[in-house]
Amino acid sequence: QGSGPRRPPPARAGARGGEGPRGGAGAMTTTQGTQVTLTIPEGAPPGTLLSVPVHGGADQIKVRVPAGMGAGSTLILTKPEGSEEWGMQAGTVVEAEDDGAQAAHDVGAPNGHGHPPQAAASGSYQPVEVASPQAPLEPATAFTVRLDTTVGAIDIIVRPDWAPLGTRRFLELAHSGDLTELAFYRAIKGCIVQFGLPAKRPWPCIPDDPPTGVPFLLGAVSFAAIGEHSRRSTLFICIGDMSHMLGQKSWETPIGAVSEASLDVLESIDTTYGDIAEFGGSGPDTTRINAEGNPYLFANFPRLSYVRSAAPLDWPPLGGAAPEACGEAQQQAAQAAQ
Repeated sequence: QGSGPRRPPPARAGARGGEGPRGGAGAMTTTQGTQVTLTIPEGAPPGTLLSVPVHGGADQIKVRVPAGMGAGSTLILTKPEGSEEWGMQAGTVVEAEDDGAQAAHDVGAPNGHGHPPQAAASGSYQPVEVASPQAPLEPATAFTVRLDTTVGAIDIIVRPDWAPLGTRRFLELAHSGDLTELAFYRAIKGCIVQFGLPAKRPWPCIPDDPPTGVPFLLGAVSFAAIGEHSRRSTLFICIGDMSHMLGQKSWETPIGAVSEASLDVLESIDTTYGDIAEFGGSGPDTTRINAEGNPYLFANFPRLSYVRSAAPLDWPPLGGAAPEACGEAQQQAAQAAQ
């Protein structure tokens, strides 16, 4: 991988092969394809990854329980004749019990601040392929950044046509070595995992990217921010469908998505401690992370997962501007936006 710029396949809402907890399912084959009705079992809250047997148990697909759907709800999975891809839509909806989901609407910031979430409206989940940007840049290339983590390698497909300024900053962070030995200090099951503290240096803010309508589905990667033009060096990855909560603010723009092959590793990131202390969670205090660094985390939160290192596999492009020059241009743009 990583031999050169390429277009990634569209990110999908979590129906794929693999192992996992099983949900009750009934299959029906028609001339148009295969349809499976999945009943969400007890003990499978939103965000749970279920393994669904199909084709008489010969194959399995993975389905993540959507936000707002509780036990007894049904999902209808369909695979058209001649296709290898499964589509998914909500059937019967039994509202999930409020489990005190802890993700913030402003999914953290360099200091971890945000606001408590609101549950998705019942029946509102409509998993679709990631939308193409309304005005893609030319050429619409993509790059790969590999995160070497304590639970395995995670490849992120970076999309400059979704967010040119955000992707440039992310590539610079990875290229410069600033995304090394960083904890997933905020890891909320079924919601997000966040990393980037303590910052290795004071990166300047970058302006918001133009909106594209790309949804925050499973695997979406974005910068955390507290307001307009405030993105710096803290990032999060969606470990559940967060499209009902994110994407309304100008700074809420995905910069890429975790590759399909890395989703199992993403699922392995430890979520024992949940949200940060500032929001009443059992996780770390971001003030102490910034002041004391990793020794504070090692001593008090030994189960956290970490990004050991990050590196672009196919960037900067040949003939492209050097990261330092691009950083200066971004700093000037940020100052002009303030």
